[in-house]
Amino acid sequence: MQIYGGTITKDSIDKLAVKQIDSVIFDLTDNLGNKQTSKALEILDGLIYNKEPVQKILVTLYNHFKKLYLCSLAIRLNKDIVTSLGLKPNQTFLVNKYKRQLNFFKESELKNILEEFTNLDYNSKIGKIDIEIGLRSILCNYC
Repeated sequence: MQIYGGTITKDSIDKLAVKQIDSVIFDLTDNLGNKQTSKALEILDGLIYNKEPVQKILVTLYNHFKKLYLCSLAIRLNKDIVTSLGLKPNQTFLVNKYKRQLNFFKESELKNILEEFTNLDYNSKIGKIDIEIGLRSILCNYC
């Protein structure tokens, strides 16, 4: 990697830094919402390649979509989003990210995604489905 003219670019940082899974989940969800299946699956593959446990990926996705769903409910019921999501003062910037991602999904879709994640968790634990295959299937369904 080279830095030209003393300028550090976002691309330079991305090449050097390992993103936290929560940040990567925002990228994955953006790709889902934009109907970019291959990019969403590339992100999933990257997480798996970096040795993130698939169960942890599932739980993180579930929590992310739960926050989107709660955000959607808060807007519809005219409630404060920060309070509804239980965000800390230094996390309020996330509200805009969640609101932007809400443009990609209907409230009913978010509820269905949460149900599918729950069913996948259960079915993988009783041996009915491989968790990675199930996760890929869910992601493809909503892309």
